[in-house]
Amino acid sequence: MKYLHLIAVLAVVCLVVFPATHARGETISKSKTLNLEKWETVDLEVDGLVLKEVRFTTDTKGTTGRFGLSATSGPYMTFVIYNNTAHEIDYGIAVALFDKNGMLVTAGSFSHTGELDPGERHEGTIVFGEVNRRYTEAVKYQLVLETY
Repeated sequence: MKYLHLIAVLAVVCLVVFPATHARGETISKSKTLNLEKWETVDLEVDGLVLKEVRFTTDTKGTTGRFGLSATSGPYMTFVIYNNTAHEIDYGIAVALFDKNGMLVTAGSFSHTGELDPGERHEGTIVFGEVNRRYTEAVKYQLVLETY
């Protein structure tokens, strides 16, 4: 009985001295109608991180590969995200575009390096580089936002 009391006291001390860190690793998705060349409010929120708006552009943009060599170029999606939490957080985004028949047209992803500070705003880009021939035929998209 003496040991059970000691274990209980140690458990309480551990909870006070080493408080639980914020649980991370949530995922959420949303599908919407695609409007090219317009900023669109998305308000996709997970774990206090808000993907506020996106814009799909037909202009082309390049990405930098290893050693500064241009890896891909193509149309792209720009996004704005806010950290509305009281702690640092990191995230990734994936997006898939579909035609009027529900067939996949193209897809891309973005993984943020580092962490966003509380209250920080970040703007990023996903380039649809390798497979984009039917990009302008897309009528719907699905976003996935994940925190780590």
